[in-house]
Amino acid sequence: MSLPRPVPAIALAGALALLAHNGSAAAHPHVWITDVTTFVFEGRELVALRHHWLFDEIFSSFVIEEHDANGDGSFDAAETASVREGAFSNLEEYDYFTHARIAGNPQRLTDVQDFRATVADGVLIYEFTLPLPTPIDPAHVSFAAGVYDPEYYVEVLLDENDPVRFAGLPPGACTFDIREDTANPIYFGMVYPLAITLDCATS
Repeated sequence: MSLPRPVPAIALAGALALLAHNGSAAAHPHVWITDVTTFVFEGRELVALRHHWLFDEIFSSFVIEEHDANGDGSFDAAETASVREGAFSNLEEYDYFTHARIAGNPQRLTDVQDFRATVADGVLIYEFTLPLPTPIDPAHVSFAAGVYDPEYYVEVLLDENDPVRFAGLPPGACTFDIREDTANPIYFGMVYPLAITLDCATS
């Protein structure tokens, strides 16, 4: 599946490394995230979004060097807690780059569950779940979600082959569309982020 890209489609200088330590946006490492979003259902209700973030090699090496205390190329429970505290938790200020709209209205998702930090072939991976405050039935209430940094320091790209998954639903119960969100531009109005919209059967 070939996905549209944000406009302009450029590689961005990111401040995520320094954000991990003091919330500042002064540093300029190049940071990219490839995202897979899973929409988690219970029954017919959407209850959470689950993210799988794959980082670029340069930022990965920074986090691994900082938090892999025993140097074994993986994170144990204590090291995972260190990653969460030192390189993840400050992203709450940025809504974990997740921008949900229910019936067109913004909905913050800031309750993180099931955070995992792992390393695969030297590359950093985050996995975490963002529950909705109240479950919804997207067959009756419109739902859309964009995954992006509104300050455009970090480029979040949806996985080209497998950007969206569904959990807890029978096959075909929901489909998705990905397009530029022209109603909600970012970066001084110059960039249209991508939004994932759901189309779910009513019966």
